Amino acid sequence: MPAADINGQKINYKVEGDGIPVILVTGYGGDLTYWDGLVPLLSDRYKVVRLDNRGSGKTVYSGRFTVDDLTDDVLALMDLLSIFRAHIVGWSMGGCMAQELSLRHPERVISLTLISAFMKRPARSSHMMNTMIKAVREGADIETLSMLMQGMCFPESVFLKREEKGSQGNKHPYTASIDGITDQMRALDAYDSRKRISRISVPALCIHGLSDIMVPPEVGDEIASLIKGCGSYRIPGAGHIVNPATYHKVMIDHFKENE
Repeated sequence: MPAADINGQKINYKVEGDGIPVILVTGYGGDLTYWDGLVPLLSDRYKVVRLDNRGSGKTVYSGRFTVDDLTDDVLALMDLLSIFRAHIVGWSMGGCMAQELSLRHPERVISLTLISAFMKRPARSSHMMNTMIKAVREGADIETLSMLMQGMCFPESVFLKREEKGSQGNKHPYTASIDGITDQMRALDAYDSRKRISRISVPALCIHGLSDIMVPPEVGDEIASLIKGCGSYRIPGAGHIVNPATYHKVMIDHFKENE
C-alpha cells in the first residue's frame, strides 16, 4: 500500500477499482482494513479510496491533532489522487470528518453517507473510552481495551453466539497504539457539529444500527432530522459496527440517485 506525504504526515492509503470515486473514512481506533467487507461490494463499479487516520494503522504522524486536521488529510489525499468530487462515506469518528468535508467543501462531495455517526460523542462513551485508556496507561494490556471496546461495538447477539461456541472472540483487532487512540480520543472530545450540521446541503444518508450502545440510534435520528432531505436507514439488531451486507444496496442506490 502506498504512503503519501501529506500535511507533514505520512498517510497510508489504498485505492481499488475504477469509476466514480468513493472515499471511505474509518472511525476511532480503526484502520483501513475496517472496510474489507465493503470494498468488494463497491470496487466493481467505483474507485474506492480508504486511508489510515492519524493515530491508527500504518500512518506515521507527529504531534496532537484535531478533527479538522484529519479532515484536511482526506482532502489533501483527494487532491493528490486528482479526485475533485467523490461520494464520502464516514463511519463513527469518520462521520465527523465526512460532516466537515460536506460543511467546508460541499463542491467536493457528490453525496454523504454517515454510518453510526454523531455530532458530539456521547458522554457515556467518552467516559468508557477514557477510562479504558487510563487503565492501559496504568498497566492494563491493550488487548483488554480491545475486548472491552468490542462490548461497546457489537450487539448482544454476537456475545450469545460466542457463549454458545465457548469463544471470547478475537483479541486486539485495532492496530492503533495507546498514544494513537489517546490522541484520537482527545480530538473527538473536542469535536461538536451540533450548531452547524443543519448547514449541510449535499445529498445525505444516515445509517444506524438499532442496537448501537456506543452511539444510540436516537443520535442518528437527530442527525437525519437536522440535515435537509437526509435519508434515514435503520438496521434492527445491528450495533455500532454494522455489517456492510445489511446496508450496501441502500447506499449504492443513494450514490446512483446523486450521480
